[in-house]
Amino acid sequence: MAKILSITNNSQECDIILTKAIQSGHTSFLLGSGASRPAISIAGTIEVELNKLLEKDEKEYLAKKFEFLAEIQDVTNKLVDETPDANIQAALGNYEKFLSILGQILDERKTMLLSKQFTIFTSNYDVFVEKAADNAININLNDGFNRNTSLKTEFKFEPDQFFDVTQKTGNLFNYTFSVPSINLIKLHGSLTWKSDGRELVLRRSTSDIPTDEGGKGEGFEKSIQEFSDAFSLILPTRNKFNQTLLERVYYDLLRIYANTLEIENTVLICFGFSFEDEHILEITKRALKNPTLMLIIMAFKKDSAESYQEKFSKFNNVIVFHPDGDDELNFPVLNGLLGNVIASEKHAD
Repeated sequence: MAKILSITNNSQECDIILTKAIQSGHTSFLLGSGASRPAISIAGTIEVELNKLLEKDEKEYLAKKFEFLAEIQDVTNKLVDETPDANIQAALGNYEKFLSILGQILDERKTMLLSKQFTIFTSNYDVFVEKAADNAININLNDGFNRNTSLKTEFKFEPDQFFDVTQKTGNLFNYTFSVPSINLIKLHGSLTWKSDGRELVLRRSTSDIPTDEGGKGEGFEKSIQEFSDAFSLILPTRNKFNQTLLERVYYDLLRIYANTLEIENTVLICFGFSFEDEHILEITKRALKNPTLMLIIMAFKKDSAESYQEKFSKFNNVIVFHPDGDDELNFPVLNGLLGNVIASEKHAD
């Protein structure tokens, strides 16, 4: 059965578990919509809502889908235009701190048996990680797009890029060292994705959001339909795909997720993700049959820890960290826990 630990009452044990797992294992993170609070609403039951509307009322489905995507696009526009409100700035600060800590952990990694590379899997469409990486001075971000020198303004999506490792060499002495890097694998797509025939390319992140200035009518419905169709995303519905290209990319990325969890001595740290996505849940459960895999779940509230324990009741290599009382295990708390890993590494020196 999954083990539950209070980050208050069992703080020392939590630090030891997290530090040992990250120091000695191949580390990946799984981030869900909860990671982008308070800038973007938690996805919650959006998949259930969209599926019900899809079966019942096409117009209501379109309106709900537009509302869902418009919120994320509005935040993205403000991020790219550098006009963030307080909530967006708070979320961005969390991501920037997160990447900085990961860079420090990788930089302090002494063993040559583990690469200086972490992988972030996420179901989020937003561009917080990419924006945060703009200001990261100690880490490279790999989003899967080939940026080889060319005169093109768009870059082709090539998942093989995720397996590249960046190294630097000294110009006076004969030495090489790996540059800390992060693979960003967006399992459900991104606002930065655009379909170009048979390929995915990097698109502009900003987009005008239709407004209903003249009252609801056919013109507005056409506008929101065009707005929604412009995205190359895997929507959270049973009818996930409107393009064969997206279906192929989606399963390619899920295969990378599955293969990553099969690697010996791997730790997956989950934050802001509810495991309501059936595909990801089933792949994770199959992978947990690998006894060297450890899944560490950060439960946002104490009550949610029980739901995670129920989902993974058959596995003893799952640990759920939770807060106590009305406290929250939010992004700053997660960053604090990861910061303790850095402190432990320096203390070990």
